[in-house]
Amino acid sequence: MMDEVKNWPFTHDKLVVVKNGLENFNLLSREESREKLNIDKDEFVVGTIAELHKVKGIDILLRAWQKFIKNRKARLIIIGEGEEKTKLINMAHSMGISDTVIFTGNIDNARSLLLALDMFVLASRKEGLPYTILEAGFTGLPVISTKVGGIPEIIDSGVNGILVDKEDTEALFSSLILLSEDEKLRHRLGQALKEKIEKEFSLEKMVKETIALY
Repeated sequence: MMDEVKNWPFTHDKLVVVKNGLENFNLLSREESREKLNIDKDEFVVGTIAELHKVKGIDILLRAWQKFIKNRKARLIIIGEGEEKTKLINMAHSMGISDTVIFTGNIDNARSLLLALDMFVLASRKEGLPYTILEAGFTGLPVISTKVGGIPEIIDSGVNGILVDKEDTEALFSSLILLSEDEKLRHRLGQALKEKIEKEFSLEKMVKETIALY
């Protein structure tokens, strides 16, 4: 995102980047979250929180999921509403994966349920700097995302998460396999992202940097 700003007709030495700040929020326990979502305590769960618009790439996620779910027991949770919802539900049915995918619709304070997941995925075709990744990372979840918009400013692929090219179903599928089969890697990436978010994306840091501009 900063690279795009550098192309604007301003004096570059006057540019100052103030990163989004994430306030602390309450989380339900893994057990409580799974109970609310009607998920078995032993299931492996992948999830996303997104508006169901084409730009969010839920169709790409479903295609990767279709390959991933073969010979596996797992659940995909999609939290959100949007004009693509009916189309995506029908897509899941036609792909034969509807019994492994839950479309919850909108949930108030959805981020409080993040601990129900084993990993978080954002397959967007276009983004700014999404709060959903900050929120997922804040909980210590491992994140797979596309390298669009400001996401590479949050995730260093292989260090604190995994980035794939947008619309690359095969890379997304491979990343799902990689993380699902390596609990230690999930923990390492999740903790590294949590540490980065606490250090660089806290609300207190954003306020201090904003005040310093005046």
